[in-house]
Amino acid sequence: MAKIYNAAPSAVETQYTTGRQVVFSRFCSPCDIKELFCTALGVPRNTNLSLLDSSGAMVSIDPTMPHNTERLPYRVVPMTGGQLADKEELFQNVLTQVAEQFSRAFKINELKTEVTNRLAMLEKRVELEGMKVVEIDKCRKDIKKLREEMASRNNSNFLEDTKKLTPRRDVPSYPKYHLSKETVKALRLPTFDAWQWEPNEMLSCLEHMYHDLGLVKEFNINPITLKRWLLCIHDNYKNNPFHNFRHCFCVTQMMYSMICLCSLQEKFTQVEILILMTAAVCHDLDHPGFNNTYQVNAKTELAVRYNDISPLENHHCAVAFQIFSQPDCNIFSNFDPEAFKLIRQGTITLILATDMARHGEILDSFKQKVDKLTTQMKSTSPV
Repeated sequence: MAKIYNAAPSAVETQYTTGRQVVFSRFCSPCDIKELFCTALGVPRNTNLSLLDSSGAMVSIDPTMPHNTERLPYRVVPMTGGQLADKEELFQNVLTQVAEQFSRAFKINELKTEVTNRLAMLEKRVELEGMKVVEIDKCRKDIKKLREEMASRNNSNFLEDTKKLTPRRDVPSYPKYHLSKETVKALRLPTFDAWQWEPNEMLSCLEHMYHDLGLVKEFNINPITLKRWLLCIHDNYKNNPFHNFRHCFCVTQMMYSMICLCSLQEKFTQVEILILMTAAVCHDLDHPGFNNTYQVNAKTELAVRYNDISPLENHHCAVAFQIFSQPDCNIFSNFDPEAFKLIRQGTITLILATDMARHGEILDSFKQKVDKLTTQMKSTSPV
């Protein structure tokens, strides 16, 4: 053990050991100072040293160590192998305790076990399914994209679409077109070109049909209510390539032309004419763009709701009478309950008959009635 003291601060520090003087710059590194101390003590340069002050407290070996005096020198004590081993063992014990505390606090072992188990399960699933993780991820993305497309094009929950079913109160919100004599005449023909008309013009034409057939006057339909109803009908036809509002207009115009050309008002009651026109207007309301076969095979909400029986046609009827349930759109408000019941029954029957799966059945029934009527006419005609 040697005694060393640090002189007054200057560019060069002076330390004394037993019978030796050690001089070092304050810019020396701690390792350099330590090597100087080892040389002063006559011990190997890699010997571990402890620097103690007069009270026995350890002092850090570096250029900034507190100044001492010759009366109160520092003591340099070489560390033996046993002391180093004790310190190392103590350090390892402290590290072990700290690691245990962290493990206990964060449950690292349990977490590692859980993660390992989950990874093993996932790897096993991938192995059993015979697909790579990348392929599974791609499949999931494709399925998600397909579901989004189906939802956007096949949203059939009309009860949630309150915005469309809400009647407009700012009527007339489309301009009142004054149809020319040529247009009025052409409108009665099956050759009428529906492709050159804008939606607002088609709405005016539909309004004209109800007036021209005498339905508005006959049943005291409020003209503003008629406008609101037609606007709400327009808003509840989706922008499909085919089953859209223009298709609604085409079918209704053809029905109108048949009524006019065949003089059906001479053979049917005005209530029946009203049912024919209204069913034509409503027959494809809120069509999602996919046919009944798709609805049934895809097990859509509509197919489940209507038990695979004409799901689209049932839906069109439901939307139609959901609109009629709103007073501002109810063109049947002046009918008594029994008359309205007949109108509802007739409209539903006609719309359900538009299911192409029933076309053959209905056509056969029609031919049988025609044949029966022909036979009756021949039997009653004079010879």
